[in-house]
Amino acid sequence: MKIFTLLVLAAATALAGPPLVCEPVHIGDSKSLPWKAIKGWNGTDSSYDLASLASDSLAILTPSAALPLRMETLRRAAIYAAKNQAVAGQLTSYLLARVADGEASGKQAANLWFDAGYFVETLRQAGFIYRYDMLTAAEKAKWQLRGDSNPLDGKPWIEKAIKLGGKGMDVALVKVEEYRQADLKRTKKLLTAN
Repeated sequence: MKIFTLLVLAAATALAGPPLVCEPVHIGDSKSLPWKAIKGWNGTDSSYDLASLASDSLAILTPSAALPLRMETLRRAAIYAAKNQAVAGQLTSYLLARVADGEASGKQAANLWFDAGYFVETLRQAGFIYRYDMLTAAEKAKWQLRGDSNPLDGKPWIEKAIKLGGKGMDVALVKVEEYRQADLKRTKKLLTAN
């Protein structure tokens, strides 16, 4: 079963854009951030107030929130945050503060590490959306995350979450690594073509 999952993820990565951004996670009737039901990856609601993004996201990311809800909420949050670097930085800071609070209290929680790592990696992949010209001209004008400018690396945080007993989180780790490898190959190919 694990090999099948890896093959499916690898195929999806090869056919689509960055998987953490472009592949919605099915959450059923669970409540996440506002989103339009559309075909494609970007269902942001233009009437949504970005000033509420951090507090709305944290309200959803409770200790009891299921992993698919966490992943979809963080995916949506990163897509919204791609339009405002200050909002992206604010949510990143809050997620990291939750990790620090957990560490300081001696209560390491896999979900806290996962949330911070997954959000940072989704932001990283959101930068590739711009770099690989996957936006309309109007979307591109509003998209502030461009290229691989995020100095944070969320992959070790996801790995730590898994070591702390996070169940099912290895799927996210595969998506992170597969896309990093795909981007590396694409970059090398572009460099040799020039």
